[in-house]
Amino acid sequence: MSQKKILSLLLALLLSLSLLAGCGSPAEEAEEVEEPVVEEVVEEPADESEEEAELDRETVIKEATTAYYDSITEENSTWNMISFENALPLIEENPEDYFIVDMRSAEDYAEGHIPGAVHIPYSEIGDKMNVLPDDRQILVYCFTGQTSGQAIAAMQLMGFDALSLQGGMNFGWAPLELGEDTLETEANELPEADASWTPEQEILLVAIHNHFTQGTNYIVRPPEVKELIEAGSEDIEIIDIRNQEAYDEGHIEGAMLIPFPEIGERMEEISTEKPVYVTCFSGQTAGQTILNLRLNGIDAMPLYRGMRGWTAEEMPVVTP
Repeated sequence: MSQKKILSLLLALLLSLSLLAGCGSPAEEAEEVEEPVVEEVVEEPADESEEEAELDRETVIKEATTAYYDSITEENSTWNMISFENALPLIEENPEDYFIVDMRSAEDYAEGHIPGAVHIPYSEIGDKMNVLPDDRQILVYCFTGQTSGQAIAAMQLMGFDALSLQGGMNFGWAPLELGEDTLETEANELPEADASWTPEQEILLVAIHNHFTQGTNYIVRPPEVKELIEAGSEDIEIIDIRNQEAYDEGHIEGAMLIPFPEIGERMEEISTEKPVYVTCFSGQTAGQTILNLRLNGIDAMPLYRGMRGWTAEEMPVVTP
């Protein structure tokens, strides 16, 4: 074999070896694997307005006003009220535990109010819910206890611990004969607004605001109701919310008995088509009741001072 052929074979062999070394085996090669793309699902927060839209206004109000009566029993006869006689020593001993609201006119408040009391008139009850404390017991008073009954019912629906000072300044405080010097005349400032509401509370707050801003406290005097009865009108309904014993001793002609603790469970029995006049012993539980009834679309009005007001004007009563 010639020298040229030998060199050619050697070059061909070297070239083959270099190609094999550069390629390697399939097992030695790093295989590229394309990772799957995982799309992250981000849940958008629920729109608050959509959440509120899902709530049925009538259902929210009905459930809250029905539940209002759950803790009211015949045995627990305080019925969301406390007397001035019992309350004043408690306030004096631990004033930081109580938040006192005077609902009377600005003039009456300026002339003298319970020490520490702030002034929130009737028409502003719904607007001032956001200044009420949720860590103190709220005590509310007016002239007779009737409008404070409406106010504390509204406050309790909004989740506050509120009681009415029984009899108001005219029939609760005045009989104690403590003297004007026990009152203060300097105004107490309202706290800063600091409240956040649930969607259910927002619904209740709108209804409560509407109730207190109609330019009336809804209280009706006995002669007006007597005239309607004498006219033989079938276009009214009278509800007596006292107990069976008091009802049997004497009630307004045509009055239907629904004791105060039973209002929640028997609300369906009350007309939504007629004006409804509500009477109790002194007008104070009637105040609580008409607030709850009116929020449910019932045209309810409390009789001034209840059966005490009725008999004081020598209006007739009937017995079974």
